[in-house]
Amino acid sequence: MAQRPLRIGFLTPEYPTEAYSGGIGSYVHQVAHSLVQLGHSASVLLCVSSGEGVAWDGPIPIYRLALPEVASRLPRPLGKRSGLIFARSLASVAEKLSLDLLEVPEFGGISAFLSLVKRPGLRVIVRLHICSAICRSLDHNEPSSTTGRLRTAVQDWLERRAIETADSVTAYSSAIVHLTQRLLRLTRDDFHVVLNPVNDLFFSRTTVEPVCSEAVVLLVARLEWRKGPDLVIRALPAIVERHPNVRFCLAGGDTKTGPGGTSMLAYLSTLVPEQSRARVEFAGHLTQDQLLKKYHQARVCVFPSRDGFGLVPAEAMACGKPIVVSDVMGSRDVITDGETGLVARGDDPASLACAVDRLLSDTLLREKIGAAAQQFAREHFHGSVVAKSMVDVYRVVLSGT
Repeated sequence: MAQRPLRIGFLTPEYPTEAYSGGIGSYVHQVAHSLVQLGHSASVLLCVSSGEGVAWDGPIPIYRLALPEVASRLPRPLGKRSGLIFARSLASVAEKLSLDLLEVPEFGGISAFLSLVKRPGLRVIVRLHICSAICRSLDHNEPSSTTGRLRTAVQDWLERRAIETADSVTAYSSAIVHLTQRLLRLTRDDFHVVLNPVNDLFFSRTTVEPVCSEAVVLLVARLEWRKGPDLVIRALPAIVERHPNVRFCLAGGDTKTGPGGTSMLAYLSTLVPEQSRARVEFAGHLTQDQLLKKYHQARVCVFPSRDGFGLVPAEAMACGKPIVVSDVMGSRDVITDGETGLVARGDDPASLACAVDRLLSDTLLREKIGAAAQQFAREHFHGSVVAKSMVDVYRVVLSGT
């Protein structure tokens, strides 16, 4: 007997715009579209500080939730009163849309009180992306003031409550599960690991290397400490020594995660040797078309992240590019060293430089790893594959087993 199509809603504080930056919004966009292609119904509930109404992303309706007194504070911690107001609004929208399931991110604890007000038939699934405690820990950004410590304690409590009261919890890697369990001191351990999906456009672009005298090494990530952009800059001199025509591109917006909470872009700029400044491009935010062009131009893509394996290395793999990742839990779960990518020691610029040099020096190795990476991406990151795995989780949750 055929199972009936599901009605799924996705709550998100962001959604892809002209400035493409991956993250929660891009995950929601791809999963929603893939679910519709499988015959299910998907809606997006977009938190905004003002304005309302419905927009459309192809077949996906985007309901703008105008909650000025609450949404304008996201992702900062919500108090109990504003949190309950927010939860009632979400429950009301879910009721009007007759949703079977509502998937929400853990960040900010925005669904912390939903279990108190939702109708019994609505199932809530929390998706672990990266909680506030992980961000603070990896960026060395723990507050020093009493007020700051109180605020982060409230935020952690809200995120913990959102996770503990959800009907189910999914995550894109086991590493994120372990880190979240440890830092938020979770009691539940029934997590489902489902990888992040990659937009179909990344699979459609040609994988032939561009004919260019300059070898481009590309990092796509916010300029944030936990993403490891400093490691790329520190590895630069050793790479330039072996490959004088190499060029580096760091694509991503600036953050205040440099030393002492300063601009990371400004900090990275001070690390670039004077003689190499012309060889380093800080590209900032990119549109999706611009990002695809950068991937196409790159000879090697590097992701020395301190927080594991995210969406952008999967995009590079889908484009058929050889990648270098750090030896951290999330990456070890995905990358087989020497087959689907190269693995460098964590927080080690010399090891990163060695891995990049190895790929730049060996055309056959680049082609072999790039082809294997793309095949792996098709089998594990394609939207249809991920969506089918998510549907399996959704049906288990709805059945109560």
